[in-house]
Amino acid sequence: MDKYQNIRNNIIDKYSCLVDDESKFADSINIPLKQSFRVNTLKEEKKTVINKLKEYDSTIKTTEWNDNAHISELNNLGSSLEHFVGQIYIQELTSMIPPLVVKDLIKEIKVIDCCAAPGSKTTQIAAMMDNKGHIIANDARHARLKSLRGNLDRLGVTNTSVTLRDFKSFPNTKADLYFVDAPCSSEGTIRKKNTVARTWKENDYLRFNKLQNGLLSKACEMAPSGSTIVYSTCTFSPDENEKVVSETLEKYDLKMKNISIENLRSESGITEWNNESYNSEVKKCMRVWPHHNDTDAFFIARMEKC
Repeated sequence: MDKYQNIRNNIIDKYSCLVDDESKFADSINIPLKQSFRVNTLKEEKKTVINKLKEYDSTIKTTEWNDNAHISELNNLGSSLEHFVGQIYIQELTSMIPPLVVKDLIKEIKVIDCCAAPGSKTTQIAAMMDNKGHIIANDARHARLKSLRGNLDRLGVTNTSVTLRDFKSFPNTKADLYFVDAPCSSEGTIRKKNTVARTWKENDYLRFNKLQNGLLSKACEMAPSGSTIVYSTCTFSPDENEKVVSETLEKYDLKMKNISIENLRSESGITEWNNESYNSEVKKCMRVWPHHNDTDAFFIARMEKC
């Protein structure tokens, strides 16, 4: 058995107890994802770009839950002219979810994307805002800023400032909306080739939890009353998801918001894991499982600062 199949099997064994259909969950983990993308409406009309791309792949389809999330049978869209000139952005379907759960708020506002590189959500938000308002796109690693700046330039984003800082020491800055798409174990991306390098140990989850708690806590500290914080990860692990949210609810005056996306199947957050109980409000979080929508796995929480 190869290394990556062993990792997939460990994930299936660990999390099957949380899903509605263990067999379908296991099957989905072993099926590679097709390439997905969105049209960058800052550069061109969606219909125009899709019609052009269908000259390469006539099977391109749009998801039922996001009219700007498209799936292709091709695996080399990154070599297309449309990608080169910034008319499309190759992005996993679940990665597009966080901005969608607050689309009622995204207009001419101030946004802080706390862990922004390589810019998937930043550029998506900028397009939703039609380059209006102001986005601060921060990342802690200098090496990742090249891809962030490159994507902002390629997609024609002009309403965004880029900062390099460990967000836990970021200067207190008021905004209307904070995105904390936290570094995580990335277990939910297992359907992408070789993205999960190894089977994580208990100490690894504790390390991620500490980092995630620090990032989310910083956003909650600086957020003014009435502002919104979106926390997200691409992992199955409750230690990095519901536990982080539950611990944050104990420290800050926050109101959890129910979230859903029409035609996207999702499940509520779980309240127990490894003999540990969480704040019942975490049921308002959203879990996206790979076998429900043929996607990666994802976790999202929307909170309002009281």
